[in-house]
Amino acid sequence: MSISIIQGVLNIPGAQEKIRAKGIEKPGFLDNYTLIDVETTGLSPYRNRITEMGALKVRHGEVVATFSELVKFPDSNKVPAFLTKLNGIDEEAIETKGMPVDKAIKEYRQFIGSDIIVGYNVNFDLNFVYDLTEKYHLPVLSNDYVDVLRLARSFYNHETHNRLIDCMQRMGIAESQEHRGLDDCLDTKKVYDNLRENFTQTHMLRAHESVKSIDLTNEWPDIVKQTHAFRSPFKNKNIVLTGDLTLDEVELGNAIKNLGGFIQDHVDDYTNFVFMGDGDFFRTDLVELNRAKALKKQGQKINTWSEKFFLNVLDNWARS
Repeated sequence: MSISIIQGVLNIPGAQEKIRAKGIEKPGFLDNYTLIDVETTGLSPYRNRITEMGALKVRHGEVVATFSELVKFPDSNKVPAFLTKLNGIDEEAIETKGMPVDKAIKEYRQFIGSDIIVGYNVNFDLNFVYDLTEKYHLPVLSNDYVDVLRLARSFYNHETHNRLIDCMQRMGIAESQEHRGLDDCLDTKKVYDNLRENFTQTHMLRAHESVKSIDLTNEWPDIVKQTHAFRSPFKNKNIVLTGDLTLDEVELGNAIKNLGGFIQDHVDDYTNFVFMGDGDFFRTDLVELNRAKALKKQGQKINTWSEKFFLNVLDNWARS
């Protein structure tokens, strides 16, 4: 077994079913596509909810259809106050105007169809939409996609920040961002069209070269570590492996070391993460897990992650 990244996608023989089966990123400029943007209550598709879905259907470079719906869940539709202040979406608006989530995700999935998807930092949106399509047994969201953020980073490669609003301001599109699904879709299309007009072969080559393809288990030269590990979520983190892991622990340890992390034999006051098998969290016979839980009760911040959760975080990094 070898842990690798191929064209921006985490590749794990024997454990591929643990990660989202999303499509492949293909940097470029299209005439026909669906552009998506979702608003959410937070950053994690495991803990947070979609509040609004927006999309544009584009044919021959022109918008031919739009999708815009607030999304209502059956249990809770509370929205953090800071997000309501940011985009005006609150619980009352969702309760009174929102489409039930089962209907919303079905119509959204149908709207996307088999199109290549375009979006800004689109992997974030894909995770939320993918999980909802899976929950409601809809066709897998395995569409290939274009991330406009990658194109912007290639074009503005000397800039530190390349948020959507940064590009909008540089291009003279707008000075502020609405943070609403359909509005952000329309702004993203303007940025995408502007980049299309100004992109060169050098910019495109840079974009393609930034899509990761690398073996995570073989030792990396220092120059590779400098270009990859500096954005790693595991850089300078202490990690303990325990329980019934599917992956080979030696190869997994090598991958973590390449990403700037450190493997520990035992949980202690300096441990940041404990990775365990998917069915191990409630086991009482894992010494290292018990130590981690005890330290967490004392106030120490230790993340205890299942193998599946860890691999999806790693896949998100692979696609970044």
